[in-house]
Amino acid sequence: MMPRTQDPIRTVELIAWDFDDYEFRPRSFDRDKPIKVRELVVRRLTDYSSSALCEENTRQLRKTLDLHQSRLDLHAEMRGLDWSLGIVDLRRLLAFQRRLSLNPRIPLSSAPRQSEWSSLFKVAFASPNPVICELVHDAHRKTVTLQSNNPNLHLRVRQDPAAPLAVHAGSPFFEVAQYAGRWFLRDGYHRAYNLLRAGTFQLPAVIIRARTLEELGAVHPWFFSEAVLFSEHPPFVSDFLDDSLTIQYDRPPTIKTLRITMEESITSLLPGSLSGEQP
Repeated sequence: MMPRTQDPIRTVELIAWDFDDYEFRPRSFDRDKPIKVRELVVRRLTDYSSSALCEENTRQLRKTLDLHQSRLDLHAEMRGLDWSLGIVDLRRLLAFQRRLSLNPRIPLSSAPRQSEWSSLFKVAFASPNPVICELVHDAHRKTVTLQSNNPNLHLRVRQDPAAPLAVHAGSPFFEVAQYAGRWFLRDGYHRAYNLLRAGTFQLPAVIIRARTLEELGAVHPWFFSEAVLFSEHPPFVSDFLDDSLTIQYDRPPTIKTLRITMEESITSLLPGSLSGEQP
């Protein structure tokens, strides 16, 4: 049975850029703060074209990286993408995610130190996330409903006629994307936040050379727009740790729902269609 926590979820939101329509953002926060912090962001000097790849450490740890590159679940996760493995500097990564949600029932774990590469590899290339959800089969309506506290729960189509759909709980890999000359954190925001708080700045990662915004992953309306991401002063992942650039508030817990409707039909085939002939 899925735990139905009623504890509020602590939210950290970046405010030096534009706002989306978010129903849980309080109306009572200081409306002058975003204006003030935008002035701070405009004054900072950063070279966005500089690489986040730590080339020396990548060379030194190549054998360990190659061991992880053989994982079958990693190849399945990255299917269709142009990717490699390397060590990246978290401080150089841009953020397309506006908010971090911190569940009080899942405390942040102690972060490995920079010298503890064995532990850092476990953080970056974790075990597959378990699927934890409630399943309800309504035979009358011919629906199957899945509900979970995990917002990353989703369905994937498989090339298996016996099991064409699979429930997936999100990528266990720390993913970085290089797109249009800039480096972004693609997946692993909570891990990056935890490590940066502890003063650990370098981490193994899957490095995706994204060819489109869709491959980058920044396509949902609750993410920063492409105009913000490629502006002169885009948001960094490290900005989540800057109290002057964020607001914090509690929101109610939410439930992710997936609903599958099953339909059957029988149609007649035209003569010759089974043999591949055109009618």
